[in-house]
Amino acid sequence: VPLFESMDERLLDAICERLIPCLFTESTYIVREGDPVDEMLFITRGRLESVTTDGGRSGFFNRSFLKETDFCGEELLTWALDPKSGSNLPTSTRTVKALTEVDTFALTADEL
Repeated sequence: VPLFESMDERLLDAICERLIPCLFTESTYIVREGDPVDEMLFITRGRLESVTTDGGRSGFFNRSFLKETDFCGEELLTWALDPKSGSNLPTSTRTVKALTEVDTFALTADEL
């Protein structure tokens, strides 16, 4: 994952030890825009659709597709690394839906 390429090896090992394998079936909503983000997912197989309206902004719509080696839920990592973030989980900026059966590894908020 490019996000972790320059990360300290000990920290990367600690993260890898805490990853949980997860399977999502086709057409499953993984997270909806505005919901709390409680996990970061690293995709190993399958395709996801990621959509945002930028918080419901009129006329705004952006869609992208995620596949193996991609990830989502990076708001959680940003939240965990910010000492001023408090105890409230970050809010998702996107709605993410499985287009196919999807295998991932999850890093949960509790593990961070």
